[in-house]
Amino acid sequence: MRATRLLYVENDSALRRILGEMLSQSIEFELIGSFSNSDEALNRTLVRKADVALIDFALDQNGLNGIELGIALRNINEYIGIVIYSQYSVSQMVNRVPKEMRSGWSFFDKSAEMDLEDYVEIIKMTSSGKGNWEIVAAGQIDKMQFQSSIYFMLSALQRSVMSLTAQGVSAQDIAVQLDLSYQYVRKELSRAYAVLLPEASARDDLKTSAVLKYLELTRTY
Repeated sequence: MRATRLLYVENDSALRRILGEMLSQSIEFELIGSFSNSDEALNRTLVRKADVALIDFALDQNGLNGIELGIALRNINEYIGIVIYSQYSVSQMVNRVPKEMRSGWSFFDKSAEMDLEDYVEIIKMTSSGKGNWEIVAAGQIDKMQFQSSIYFMLSALQRSVMSLTAQGVSAQDIAVQLDLSYQYVRKELSRAYAVLLPEASARDDLKTSAVLKYLELTRTY
């Protein structure tokens, strides 16, 4: 049984050398191309030969990102598996891939703790057409459900107070706008902070952290 033919695309030259050498040590793989950017990787002859591509998400800012490159590779070779890895959270990346193309896609976070066996497992799985996108997507759904539960733990009034606070309105002006006492607004802010930041310490900048958390939650609604 022949080795899995692998393309590797990574713009960090040091990492590309180190990881490329590590992957080449595996009898499971034949590294048929190692590239620094999307333009180099779009070698139609090699793409048609490849079984799978390992691609860094954050490539050259002036070119395609990893997912865009993966889609372009699929348009050349419909059977090529695509593995995206990134220093950013991969949980939201699945949605960038067209639904009809998601079979044979995998995603994972870059980690110095991963060894050769970890790479072999995920790359081989993806080259067979399986991929882990459903698991990653399910994790994103779980996160959204968790975020939703936090959002709706806030009362309607607390959401109004936080919304105005996020717009830069002071507690005094919020009291005027909502026809409440200043003291009551302060109490509602404290209650909202406790919901949004259950593990916050006295040293934290509660207002800033709570506003950032509230804005993160409201991107869903």
